Amino acid sequence: MPTLLVTKKMSPELAARVRASVDGRRAAPGSKLAPRATSVLRLGATATIVIAGIWLGVSLYRAQRELEARRAELVAKAQREAAELGPDEHAVATRALPWLPPFAGAYPGDLVADELRPAGALPSVLSRPTLYLRGSLPSVASRVDESAASSFKDAFVLCLVAPPNARTEPLLKAKARAVLSGRGEALAPVAGVERLQDALVGLPFLSPEWERKVRAARSREDLERMRRDFERAPIARAKAAAKAKLLLVVVDEPNSEPGPTELDGERPHDVRVGLVDLVTRKVLLRLRRRVDPSWISAATRAEWASGIDSCALAMDVHAAVASGGRVATGE
Repeated sequence: MPTLLVTKKMSPELAARVRASVDGRRAAPGSKLAPRATSVLRLGATATIVIAGIWLGVSLYRAQRELEARRAELVAKAQREAAELGPDEHAVATRALPWLPPFAGAYPGDLVADELRPAGALPSVLSRPTLYLRGSLPSVASRVDESAASSFKDAFVLCLVAPPNARTEPLLKAKARAVLSGRGEALAPVAGVERLQDALVGLPFLSPEWERKVRAARSREDLERMRRDFERAPIARAKAAAKAKLLLVVVDEPNSEPGPTELDGERPHDVRVGLVDLVTRKVLLRLRRRVDPSWISAATRAEWASGIDSCALAMDVHAAVASGGRVATGE
């Protein structure tokens, strides 16, 4: 209602407050929006919240779908690889590991099983898929992971499967050089020999336990880490190792005599060699021989002593099997 309290010199805001006071109302500071504008703003805010919620829901759904797709892909890959192996092959490491401690315990004496005695029997047996481990006596006895990680197809394996024609320094050195070259043609004779390490590292990725871990992963980061681990694992070599029928073990005993150690770590010491049939669960071979690099020429010994001694040891195994040696006929 009109009032004399309002003058032309007043600001519009002050005049509005005065009129509101006279009318018994309370005016909001500043200009007031029209009811339609207020409704539009409220509707816009509500729509924005709804759209944001829908977008967030769709994003979460897509992220979950992507996570499930990645999970299913990884599980499918593992299942395809695992399907190529039978139960015994999946358990090859479990079947091999119990044989290791006896080869590192008190030595019971040499043994050559009857199966190896006929002429040509040893090469025939060694043609079967084989797991290989070489390590020091303490590590084989109690730290198998350590031995397995450092074990590789060395000159002993190559010379056992494909021995040189004669026990001469040049021929043994050639075998040692062939191993270190790593060339495919040089290692072709030992293609059927796989490291125990590959079975220990690779086969767990093909197990039901690992599949359960994949299915239990709840974040993209965890699943991505598991995918990278799977792709880095030696799956192909593990599957080859899983088919092993034999276990070949070489155990280097500590050196109890004083003397020089060669540049490549070789020194005089006793070495145990064991061969186990994993199918029949029988020890086929157990020998203990001494290696000593002192016979090698000084120029060659500094660099190739270990490889030459390993090859010579393999030839000793062939000689012991051929002659029957100091052996028993069974366990």
